[in-house]
Amino acid sequence: MNTLDTKIAYFSMEIGIDDEIPSYSGGLGILAGDSILSAADLGIPMVAVALIYSRGYLNQGIDENGRQYCKGIEFNPDKKQKK
Repeated sequence: MNTLDTKIAYFSMEIGIDDEIPSYSGGLGILAGDSILSAADLGIPMVAVALIYSRGYLNQGIDENGRQYCKGIEFNPDKKQKK
């Protein structure tokens, strides 16, 4: 079998490809994104499949009173995201 004929499908619940796309929440998503980007750099024929939610990810922080807060992120893949 010729390895150039081999196709790879990479399935992951989250993939960190771009920090403007909220499709990951931590280290495993970053690892998945790095694996996909490395495959692209090496010319490996691979397609990646992940979930993208329009809602579901959060930004967390600490307010001036020391209390944790969460702010929901809404993602619209048709529009450029603002930071």
